[in-house]
Amino acid sequence: MNIKITKSTYKTKENKRAIIYDCSAKNYRKKINTGVLVDEEYFDGSKTIDSISLNVTLEKLKAKKKDALAKYFEYNWSTDDLENYLKKGIDIYSLEEYVRNDFVKNKNLVTANDYLNVVKVFRKHLNKTNIHFNYILEENTILEFKYNAEKKGVKRSSINSYVKKMSVIMNQAKKDGFITKRFVIPKHILEKRQKSIKKTSFNKDKFIEAVNKSNDVFEIQSLSMFLMLVVCGGMSPSNLVNYKVIENKNKKDLLSMMLYDEDSIVIKFKRSNKGEGVKYVKLDYVKIKIIELVKTLFYITHYKKYPFILSTYSNYYKVFDFDIQKKNNLYRNLWNFYQMKIKENYNLKFSDAKSIYYNKLKEIEMNKISSDILFSKIKKTELITLNDTAILKQNIEKYEQMILKNLYVSELTQVIINRLIFLGIDLNKFALNHIKTPSEFSNFLHELSKFHKDLRN
Repeated sequence: MNIKITKSTYKTKENKRAIIYDCSAKNYRKKINTGVLVDEEYFDGSKTIDSISLNVTLEKLKAKKKDALAKYFEYNWSTDDLENYLKKGIDIYSLEEYVRNDFVKNKNLVTANDYLNVVKVFRKHLNKTNIHFNYILEENTILEFKYNAEKKGVKRSSINSYVKKMSVIMNQAKKDGFITKRFVIPKHILEKRQKSIKKTSFNKDKFIEAVNKSNDVFEIQSLSMFLMLVVCGGMSPSNLVNYKVIENKNKKDLLSMMLYDEDSIVIKFKRSNKGEGVKYVKLDYVKIKIIELVKTLFYITHYKKYPFILSTYSNYYKVFDFDIQKKNNLYRNLWNFYQMKIKENYNLKFSDAKSIYYNKLKEIEMNKISSDILFSKIKKTELITLNDTAILKQNIEKYEQMILKNLYVSELTQVIINRLIFLGIDLNKFALNHIKTPSEFSNFLHELSKFHKDLRN
């Protein structure tokens, strides 16, 4: 028995030929299609194979041929056995393998999982077990994906996002040498959506109504978190986990020292995941109170089962202490759960906190330098060049206090505390931020444990 790897006599419209196994012996000849298509030029010698994925595929075909011959002679296979084995084909180096093994090497865990999910979504809507690079490069594949995804009710914005991310994967594959052809998104695939000009507004009475409709600690907890996100500078859920606490007396952060007095305690976080703008917010009594409230509620609901996600009692101004990238599933489940809980009584999402805060800022008259600072638009170099920051510090303090007043934060915090008393949880008896020793913390946990019997965690 002899097996040659050669080309098919049939040529496709795209000027491609299939690679085949040509099996021959005395009184026997069989050609078996491998399912691998390559350009005509690869066979006539006018084009070298500079695609890593194609080279990997060819090496796998050679290994399959060698293994088939060995098994044919060792196990005394029939020609039917040989054909069945060769017809099973090879595991062509798929797009998913590339993303998993090569593409994500310099990506964090969250980004890596995001791009792996894109490949899985394409597999699902293209009804494929595996996807090869050449299949994505075919002109009609993206159109087919869009059509099938729309039939399944996938949002236009999601389809746009999946296609753009697939473009990132494919063009990186070209840079890495896995393919030789540049991926181009077909025209009219990405549909522009009409931007909503709806202004997210905050209504004190609706918030109070939502608090008073809450029937369990988780619903109250979700509203407390929302209030904290708004009050502390329009944070996102990831900011709530990642923000840094700066004590100016330590003199470690130059910009914080320039914006706030030496005795100030400040939190710092990125305004957005895409930009470089950093937001600073001074903690006063009102903000510290809402942070303490949120942290205490998490000690009630999560300390028994998930103590490792919470900040220590001595780190008074921080709620969480865990790595989002390493515990991404836990993070997503956490916020999905509380997003569901807040919807039960309130018509806003956690992501609305940022726009509410900045809309309130827009209502305040201020000079450009103060505006740039509070909107996180100022560059570090611009701030350093200022000669006198005393008046600037006064203005920043004044505007931040105006925000608190316009949001009725003290009143809303008390409404939350009162509702908790109605639900049997009187936090007036507990002061997490007054705990100084492990013994006091142990007593604190013992008192909180009385509330666990009615909770799910």
